[in-house]
Amino acid sequence: WGEFALDHGAFGAQCSNPAMSIIGAEDEDFENDLNDVSEYKNLLKDRPTHLLVFMQHVFLQFDPAPLLCYLHADLFRTLSAKETKKQFVEFYNTFLDKGAILKVTVPPSVSNELDRNRPDLLSEETQRRYAQEVQSMQASEVAKQLEDFRQKRMMGMTPNEAELNDVESHYPTDRIPMEMKEKSVAENLLDKMKVGRSESARVDRHSTRRRGSSRSKQSRSRSDVDLQPPLTTTSPAPLTPSPQLEEMDPRLLEFEHDPPNWRELACPEALSCLSKKEIKRQEVINELFATEHAHVRMLSVLQMVFSKPLEREELLTSTELATIFPSLDEIHEMHYNFYENLKKLRLEDNFIVKSISTTVLNRFGGTEGEWFQKLTARFCSHQTWALDQIKSRQKKEPRFNSFIQEAESKPQCRRLQLKDIIPIEMQRVTKYPLLLENIAKNTEDLAEKEKIKQSAECCRKILNHVNDEVKEMENLLNLKDYQRRLDTSGLKPSTELYAEYKNIDLTLKKMLYEGPLTWKVTKEKAIEVQCVLLGDLLVLLQKQDDKMVLKCQSKSNIAVQEGKQMLSPIIKLDSVFLREVATDRKAFYVIFTWDSGAQIYELVAQSVGERTIWTNVIKSAVDDLKKSGAPMRLPLPLGAGGVPLSPST
Repeated sequence: WGEFALDHGAFGAQCSNPAMSIIGAEDEDFENDLNDVSEYKNLLKDRPTHLLVFMQHVFLQFDPAPLLCYLHADLFRTLSAKETKKQFVEFYNTFLDKGAILKVTVPPSVSNELDRNRPDLLSEETQRRYAQEVQSMQASEVAKQLEDFRQKRMMGMTPNEAELNDVESHYPTDRIPMEMKEKSVAENLLDKMKVGRSESARVDRHSTRRRGSSRSKQSRSRSDVDLQPPLTTTSPAPLTPSPQLEEMDPRLLEFEHDPPNWRELACPEALSCLSKKEIKRQEVINELFATEHAHVRMLSVLQMVFSKPLEREELLTSTELATIFPSLDEIHEMHYNFYENLKKLRLEDNFIVKSISTTVLNRFGGTEGEWFQKLTARFCSHQTWALDQIKSRQKKEPRFNSFIQEAESKPQCRRLQLKDIIPIEMQRVTKYPLLLENIAKNTEDLAEKEKIKQSAECCRKILNHVNDEVKEMENLLNLKDYQRRLDTSGLKPSTELYAEYKNIDLTLKKMLYEGPLTWKVTKEKAIEVQCVLLGDLLVLLQKQDDKMVLKCQSKSNIAVQEGKQMLSPIIKLDSVFLREVATDRKAFYVIFTWDSGAQIYELVAQSVGERTIWTNVIKSAVDDLKKSGAPMRLPLPLGAGGVPLSPST
């Protein structure tokens, strides 16, 4: 049920006061209305972590059938008619049938009707009504369970209190709002509890799998040990170390346990002395530390679950690994050292960090920052190519595919696939500037604040450089794909550019921009093209099946000798001028001048904004050619009165 709720967003609504403890002793509204089960619906159900902890409490202390029935009945409010028919039969078999595993008390009127009629033959409206009546019957028992849970929590006797505190103490940020935090902690808690989508923990502990998922069917029968409170604040450690973890450097084993929140470790007296702004600052510093911890962990997974075994099993050579995971070991070591430095700061003054500026500036500034930028850019720029290579090998090589699937199923991956793990370095680089800016924003000391701002600026420069490298590599990969599919048979031998471009290699050029345009050859003739802007050329490619065709176009239906009126699909930028099209805001003219005259191309973008982008990037490319000293051709030919020649000239 937790999985269903998370997948469908049923329990993801954020409360108006994120810091409010939904079931804390100080919550008077909740306490006064506790016996009304609508409080559960309005508050507890909207907090997935609290709901899961409450469910676990019920599994351990009570008969879970009334609560699970209540939850299941809630589904019918949002189901379609077809889904209602299917779900009601499941609902009947699980909770209402005389031999049901989770038999609940059923209203006599509903019971009598179900004795006379098959549940699958009832109308959808009747099924919904029966589900609501059965749900109402469970309300009083659920309210009693809520009251017991509230009292046990007041006495500190509830499992997973750490998860609840982690959520309640979270300071929402733009990057991690409360809703995201709720969902993340709940998903990790759900992994630990191993609750199947359609079964209770109690049923699962007795190996009853009437409607379990394939994942729960394959799991071992669970004991009460599985449902003990976690050692960490969010994600649990695996029950037993896997071979991959045993192979790890011992210093990395700690990363299977998420670090406690700073509030749990700091001295209560020191906490009480902190200002509201300082508490926010410490929250963001803790977020930087916790997320760096998580990042080092995932880099370790990339190393120990994928990279090293792939080499050991001889599925990839060391050269191939160095291309797919470039500088992985160095990147891991770099992040590990940064994490260790942050860890030392936490330990220096009872987990309340006084100064962080020197540590972050040393990491992201100077020669260390340059090294970080170089390694990260190398790794991130290869990620698209790496993902394509892995996907291709999985299709072609069954043994490689089996290895990847088995590796992805290991608990260390936490349900992530390799395609989700490879981009983590790029994702991490994007987070640093925001985290550091938030720390600076809540820092009172001006010198400290300035150094943190400087670190954030260093991070932003690194991010921009990495983005440029990634884009450049993606462009190269696209050019290689275009080159592979290129067909130059449409270039006319009689055209001036034929000899120069019949054997053109696009991969030797630098791509600046690309996108779809409409090439209006005449008023009656328009061609959809993929326009590729290179450093010195504008190339108009036509898609034909799997080919990208370079084809000259004629402005006349009559065959023209010597191709004098043929428009080439390749335009040299060193002789290009741009003009607007007065009758169409999405269109622009590209005028290509040469010794014997001019050719005018009318290109139409998909929007006014896209037309602006195209004209800007083409003008920029032409300006760069001028600066590089490339010779420009004849000036734009003008007609009478100094008006530029029209396309029909």
